[in-house]
Order: sequence, then C-alpha cells, then structure tokens
Amino acid sequence: MSKMLLLPVFIYLIDSVVSCIYTWDFLKGKYGKRAVLAVWGTIYFFIEILIFEILNNSFPISEVTGIILNVCILLLLQFLFFKKDMQKQIFVSVSFVTGKEIVKYIASVFSVIFTGVWNRILDLLLEKEIINTLEKLQIWTDVSVVVIAVICSLFYILLLAVYLFSINKKFVRKDHLLQIHENIFLILPCIAALCISVTIKMMVVSIEDGMTVMIYDTVPETKFWIPVICTLLLATIIASVILFQKLVQYNEEIKKRAILENQVWQMQKEIEEIQDIYADMRGLRHDMRSHLTNISLLVKNTAGSLNEELESYIGKMEETVKKLDFHYQTGNPITDIIIHQKGQDAEKKQIEFIADFVYPSKLLIDVYDIAVILNNALENAIEACCKVKGVKQIKLHSYVKGSLFFIEVENDFEEKIVIEQESELPASSKDNGSMHGIGISNIQRCAKKYMGDIDIVISDTDSQKKFSLTVMMNGKLSVRA
Repeated sequence: MSKMLLLPVFIYLIDSVVSCIYTWDFLKGKYGKRAVLAVWGTIYFFIEILIFEILNNSFPISEVTGIILNVCILLLLQFLFFKKDMQKQIFVSVSFVTGKEIVKYIASVFSVIFTGVWNRILDLLLEKEIINTLEKLQIWTDVSVVVIAVICSLFYILLLAVYLFSINKKFVRKDHLLQIHENIFLILPCIAALCISVTIKMMVVSIEDGMTVMIYDTVPETKFWIPVICTLLLATIIASVILFQKLVQYNEEIKKRAILENQVWQMQKEIEEIQDIYADMRGLRHDMRSHLTNISLLVKNTAGSLNEELESYIGKMEETVKKLDFHYQTGNPITDIIIHQKGQDAEKKQIEFIADFVYPSKLLIDVYDIAVILNNALENAIEACCKVKGVKQIKLHSYVKGSLFFIEVENDFEEKIVIEQESELPASSKDNGSMHGIGISNIQRCAKKYMGDIDIVISDTDSQKKFSLTVMMNGKLSVRA
C-alpha cells in the first residue's frame, strides 16, 4: 500500500464506522446492531476505496459527483439494513456527508500546519546531525508519514464525532415523523454548506505554470479563515436542528395545552351535571328513608307487629337506598364522583381498589386541578392493571403537611416502562404515543401550577411490579378556619 494512501484509508475507515453508528441513532434497524455495524462498515469501506481511489485514478470524479455518490451509497445501505423512513433517511445521509466534507477542510488546514511543524523538527534534527545517514532519514520519513496520518485522523474523527453527537443530542424527538417541508428546512443549511465546500475546493488548489499551488502558501490568512468558516457552517446546521426541535416541542406543547384545557372544560361540564344529579340523589335518599320509616311505623301500629315478609321487603328497599350513597366521602362532591366512578370501573375489571383520600379544603388548590390529576392518574393505573394477570391492585392515598398536599397512586403493572430522554417521564405504550401519552405530563403541569412536581418510583420485588406516582402541590393555607 502506498504511503500516500495511508491518510485516506484511515478517513474511509472512520467514515464507515461512524456513519453506521450515527444512522442507528435515528433509524430502526432490521437486524442486530453488531451485525449491521460489521457488514455496513465493510461494504461502505470497500465501496469508497473502489470509487474514490481506484476508479477515480482512471475516471476522475468531480467534487459534486463525489458528494452525490456518497449520499446515494448511504441511502442504499440504509435501504438494506434499516426500516423505511425516507424523509429521515435523506436528512441523515445529507447531514452526515455535509459534516464529513466540511470537517475534511478543517482537518486539511490542521494537516498543513502540523506537517509544517513536523518538518521544522526534522530540519532541526538534520542540522544537529542527529539524522546523519540516508537510512535514518528514510526511517524518520516513514515515521513522519504514519504520525501525521494518525494525528490528522484522530483530529478528523474528533471534529466529526462532536458534530454528529451535537446533532444526535439536539434532535431529541427522533420519533417525530418528518414532513417534506420540515425536511427541506433541515436539509437546506446542509446543501448551502456543501456548495461552499465545493467553492473552497476550487480555491484551495490551483495550477500555475504547470505546478500545483496551495492557497495556504499564497494567502496564509486562509489557514485561519477557512476553519472559521467551516466551523460556522457546522454550527449553522446544528442551530437549524435546535430551532426545528424547539418548534416541534412548541407545537406539541400547544396541542397538549389545548387537550388539557378541553379536558378540564369537559370535566367541568360533566361534573356540573353530575352534581345536580348528586344533589337530587341526596334529597331522594333522605325522602325515601323517611318514607320507609313512616311505613314501618304505620304497619307496626296498625298490625301490632311487622310482618316478616314485609320487614324483609322494607330491608331490601333500605339496601337499595344505601346504594345511592357514595362509598367514598372525601369532603368534596367532585372528588367523590371521580373516585366513585374510577372505583366502580376498577371493580368491573376485577381490580382491587383501595382509596384513602381527603380533599384539602383548607388549601388554596382548585378542585378541578385535583380532578385532572385524579382522573389521569387513576385512568393510567386502571389501564396498566388491565394488562396484569392474576391479582391486581390500585391504592389511592392523600395527606397534608403544612401547606403541601400530596397525592399517591400505586398500581401493579406488567409491561416494560420506557422513560423518555427529553421529558424524563414514562412514554406511552399506545400506537399514537405523541397524542395519548399526555396523562402524566398533564398531571405534572397541574402540579407545577402550584410550585410542585411529581415523583415516580418503579419497583420490582418478588415478581410483582409496582408503579408509584406521587404528586406534590403547594397551596398556601386559606384564611378561613
């Protein structure tokens, strides 16, 4: 292998490995990561050697053609080893090739500077006659080629890794399905950077009087300005990704806020109707008990004693009247209704439901915010318990400490819980997770409204998985007693 090929081979090897790792972070693989990394790396490495070193010697490839070929190679490999996601595949391919091309120019300037320093060291060794034979000179020349190739390759991989890691870290919503206009927004800075890289290529090397002249020799200032320009281009691409993610998060925040407001509005409407029914039921329950007492006394006074059959009938009527009572008396009709409904729903699904909840009447906390928390937390708990085989349980508990109000919901679960990197909250297991997985985020939103937050504890002991949600809200004590 020619010594001149040493640095390009290192670069191709780096590209083949890093491109697969970068792609894996965005796309869903068809096969195991290790297998894909090995096969992808091998194919990509040999394709680049074949096209850009062997064929390029016989049929010179222009800079633009090389960029297009690079993108096409990546798209082909993505088609073979990853599931189809065309918009994201285009972004991954173009952003990687852009980074590779721009970093290459920064590394080339570094190579020129480092080579100049190394040559001065060699000149100093020659002057001091430390290198005094052709054999030693040949050894030092070979060492120089290897050292320069290794140092420049390490510098190249460092810059490329920083660029790709920044995009990967800032592109937090990888589950977001890119639309065409969104993809254009992301790719345009990459295309602009590639166009500038082609322009730089034309400027760096020129032919004068049949000799190759580097712009670094004729205009030394370019050793500073080219890396600066290239760094700004990479920063622009990363900034566009950050801006795009902020827009996605903002739009999702608007949707979640609208859903929460709609949820509260619907809850208010339903509870107002149920409160009317609840008031009527209380009056009806009181009247029916009075009527039953009067009937019992009337029959007893008339007949002298109450007939056993009639007594049994009246007893059954009293049991029916008792059913009109809510089993859970929390101190507020709204929380009574929600816990009663969720308790009945749990019992129908054969889930043991234990509630010890008291409404904090002395704290300045809107009952509808508590209603949102209870509704979402208990609904999530019931949904999780439905997937558990055998005995399953939900526990609801609340308590007050000074001006702090705590709500605890504990339930059994079976499926694996995935914590989202961005929100640090459990991801929804539903197909449309972006829209359905807002229950806990709405709970957190209500808690933060009162300078509080939520805490999640997941335990797995004795083959029994428990999910525990604690909500803390700060409501200053009311003036009233």
